Amino acid sequence: MINPDSYKVGPLLYMPALRNDIAEKISDAEALGLTSTALCLEDTIRDDMVENAEYNLKEQFYVLDDMVRSGRLSEDKLPMIFVRVRSPYQLEKMNTILGDNSRYLYGFILPKIDDENIGGYLDTLNKINKFRSKKYCIMPIIENPSLIRPDTRHAKLRSLYEQLMTVQDTVLNVRIGGNDFCNTLALRADINHTIYDIPPIAALLSDISAVFAGDFIVSAPVWNYFENGTDDRWKKGLIKEITGDKAMGFVGKTVIHPCQVTVAREAMKISRTDYEDARLVLEQSGEVQVLKSINGGRMYENKVHSKWAEKTIALAEAYGIYEDQETYA
Repeated sequence: MINPDSYKVGPLLYMPALRNDIAEKISDAEALGLTSTALCLEDTIRDDMVENAEYNLKEQFYVLDDMVRSGRLSEDKLPMIFVRVRSPYQLEKMNTILGDNSRYLYGFILPKIDDENIGGYLDTLNKINKFRSKKYCIMPIIENPSLIRPDTRHAKLRSLYEQLMTVQDTVLNVRIGGNDFCNTLALRADINHTIYDIPPIAALLSDISAVFAGDFIVSAPVWNYFENGTDDRWKKGLIKEITGDKAMGFVGKTVIHPCQVTVAREAMKISRTDYEDARLVLEQSGEVQVLKSINGGRMYENKVHSKWAEKTIALAEAYGIYEDQETYA
């Protein structure tokens, strides 16, 4: 069963774990409309600075705890906080380092995951969660180059799926790291194109969606462009890519700059037409299971549109509704 919080991760803002203003930035999350943040110990940190970053996080969580205890920050206003680790060992180490302040941590992000390395993470997670009243959740990132080859991809994705299903209740999102896949093939989408304009990557993302999207919430890769003076192509490109994300069945977006948060959240809203039609589908209980949309022009069958309707309602509750003028779509 999908955790309801899976729909609420939304735009996930990354911050390098070496920043000395992490607690302050987290305290501003509500004002930004930010519901989740990732504190990164992996690619954003130089290898010889990892230990410094670990202990900086420890200090930042002390500051966060002080804010809560002093009344400057309400604990229920905190975003979902995740630490992106490098290894199962580091996952266990960060749990120990944070101590009592680990209660502010929602869970861990697991990088470069495939069917061969996920086992070590799951063993560590299960060992730790046995002693926690509130279990850590995880968000594995499918970005390992081993999944690019079409001749072995399907078997590897299926194996990974089966392993994650054993801890389905703790998998908040399955995330996708588009940049790692592009890097392997020496590719990159420019500001006028989305990741779905790169055929080999689009095919890979389609395969990932086909395997995981039915039983997990799958989140879309990062958009690499952000605010730069008066050039608004970054915004148009982000909105266009999120349209592609939705078509793939993805929910949420990794973001790298605060200016992307509001744009992404707005793009994740549900149209009034879709919302009302979804309610209609879920409320249908008569003998006839075929029905016409609220505004006419669209047909629904309760048996085949119920999952779409449930997802649509969950997204509307998480991101809101916009008023559209469509009579059909």
